Amino acid sequence: MCRNFIKYFILCLTCGWLSGFIPSHAQNQTSLKDSLERLLPKLRDTTRYKVLVQLHYAYRPEYQKALDYATAAMHQAEALGDSVKIVESGRMVAYSLDDLGRNDEVIAMLNRVLGTARRNVGRYPVLKPQLKLILNNAGIAYMYKGNYDSALSYHFKSLELREEEGDSRAIGNSHNNIGLVYFKLRNYQRALDHYLRALNIKDELKDGTDIERILTNIGLCYNQLKMPNEAINSVKRALNFCGEKCTKNVLKEANFVFGISYLDNNNLDNATRFLSISLEIARQQNDSRYIIENLIGLAKVENRRNGYELSLALLNEAYTLAQGSGFAELLLDIYKESFKNYRLTNDFKNEALFQTRYIELKDSIYSENLLKNLPIIQTNYDERENLKTIRLINENIKLKDEQIQRQRIQYLFVVLVTILIATLAGVLVWANRRQQKHNTALSEAKRIIETQNKELVKTNEELDLRVREKTIDLVNVNAILQDVNEELDNYIYRTAHDIRGPLVTLKGVCNVAKIDVKDALALEYFDRLDLTADKLNTILTRLLLVSRINHAVIVAQSVDFNPIMQTVLEKFKELPPRMKIEYQIEEHVALYSDPELVAIVLENLVSNAIKFYNDLHSVNPFVKLVIGKYDADHVMVSIEDNGIGIAPDYRERVFHLFVRASERSENGGIGLYLAKLSAHKLGGEIFLMNTSDKGTKFLVLFPVDIQPILDKRSADERERIVVKEMREKASQESEGKDALDRYYSSRRLGK
Repeated sequence: MCRNFIKYFILCLTCGWLSGFIPSHAQNQTSLKDSLERLLPKLRDTTRYKVLVQLHYAYRPEYQKALDYATAAMHQAEALGDSVKIVESGRMVAYSLDDLGRNDEVIAMLNRVLGTARRNVGRYPVLKPQLKLILNNAGIAYMYKGNYDSALSYHFKSLELREEEGDSRAIGNSHNNIGLVYFKLRNYQRALDHYLRALNIKDELKDGTDIERILTNIGLCYNQLKMPNEAINSVKRALNFCGEKCTKNVLKEANFVFGISYLDNNNLDNATRFLSISLEIARQQNDSRYIIENLIGLAKVENRRNGYELSLALLNEAYTLAQGSGFAELLLDIYKESFKNYRLTNDFKNEALFQTRYIELKDSIYSENLLKNLPIIQTNYDERENLKTIRLINENIKLKDEQIQRQRIQYLFVVLVTILIATLAGVLVWANRRQQKHNTALSEAKRIIETQNKELVKTNEELDLRVREKTIDLVNVNAILQDVNEELDNYIYRTAHDIRGPLVTLKGVCNVAKIDVKDALALEYFDRLDLTADKLNTILTRLLLVSRINHAVIVAQSVDFNPIMQTVLEKFKELPPRMKIEYQIEEHVALYSDPELVAIVLENLVSNAIKFYNDLHSVNPFVKLVIGKYDADHVMVSIEDNGIGIAPDYRERVFHLFVRASERSENGGIGLYLAKLSAHKLGGEIFLMNTSDKGTKFLVLFPVDIQPILDKRSADERERIVVKEMREKASQESEGKDALDRYYSSRRLGK
């Protein structure tokens, strides 16, 4: 009849006049479970482990399912090789095994993770708090198994760790668990002492967590000490504390205490009612321990009613459940009640059988080793408590000595202060006279400072005016520069269009000449002229592309690199001998930008790599592209080749317009300029990472989402338009003023 203090609480259905129902919570729990179970198959590694832990706690009332998820979490932790997670998940497995009454497996699991925690605590300090919890849980498991000396030893070690940490709440929990062991040893007064310590700590901390459990345990002690009314009052306080939010575990235990209390008061009807409620909740939870506890209690009630057959039937059901469960103390109670019933029914054979079993089990529980170890364990604890008391006394004596010493110092300090006050009074009189002289000088200085401050304020105002004027001039210059850039861009666009007409005419003349002229040398000249016209046409096309890029209206949309790469590669079907182009697009690359400009960047960089390939027979030329995530804010495009490289003299100028780093350049040095122009238009950057005779590598960074950049550009453009309008307005006003001045000047001259 002790508490399983490691169980967690679940809001759920409760029973009878002590119960309530909260459907919204149950619905939320169900929704959470369903969401986690749907998510689980998609996860791996650490994320999967976390979801398994959540599912374990969500299913805690369903003991077997909670065990399944805890076991899966431990397998995941072992696969990760994470000692901290192995210890954590091992404790979860032990919790669920304890809920199912499988004490031997609980002990084996806890000793396993205890070894892991001790081996790794130096490396992972986070395991130190786990040690006290493992020791605590192992103590509870040993208690259920009937190994009370081991249980006390583990609990006292856990208490020692908690006292070293100074965690009052945890110390209270240890006292509660030690009380459970003494309750099992039938030392009810010592058990009550530890329970009351735990309750006092809760009251001091004003901590209501698990206080219902402690009050219920106190009620159990009062029952055994034949104080049923005190037991009922203690449990009523527990129920008043949690009210309608009492968990099934609390209601199960509270009804059990009520049942035993009313049994001691010989109120058999109420005893039956409360024990039946507790039994029903225990059956819902599949809690073997409490099923057995309540069956024994109901058997005692039937025994008092002289219903020996029903009493024996209840005991037999309890005996069937208790066999192999490891609940030695409960078996002891079953044997005791059974031989009492058989004695009253004059079944002396079964009486002798169960009495023999009772004696043998009692001797095995309260063995010589237990009786020898218990005083040693208790003495060690009492000695530690005595040493602590002596240490506190010595500390008090030391504090009193320090207090006396401080008082002496205070007396000396008072004397010195008195002397200093007298001295200070004389100094103040002297200082007052000097202060009057200083005040006169300060007044004069203050007048001078105020005059200077006024001049300084005036100077600051003039400086502010000049700064504002210079700022306006700077904005005007920027606006003028923008206009000039626009005019230059338009000029290039118009010039390219104007040149294209004569160029087309030239190509036509060349084609006609090649038909009419038969001279081989003349035909060769016309072929060269036609080829030059094609190259010039390509350059003009790219210059028009510059204008197109500058005037492009960008709309942010999701960019799919696969079709872009397919389109780019289709433009380069005729590759140099042995050349291979490979590209890799990483998964989950999300880019919101302009696909057309992205394609221009990729096309020009690929074109550059193909154009300047290494034509040595010993080299197999290649171009490799990698598209992936660079960081949280950027997507990268890496383009690497094993071509002829770029000379060091051109490294800084390679992205400039009309810069040709090699004689192979056929487009006048525009390709890399177009790539950089397009990247900048998208808010990105392009870098020449390295170059040598073994090849070249470029890196392009695109912002993941261009929309914020577009918003800022729109704001800047609006500001530029406003400044431009202001400048035009000011220019018009200035012209009007000049015209008015000229008019008045002419009138004066005419006069």
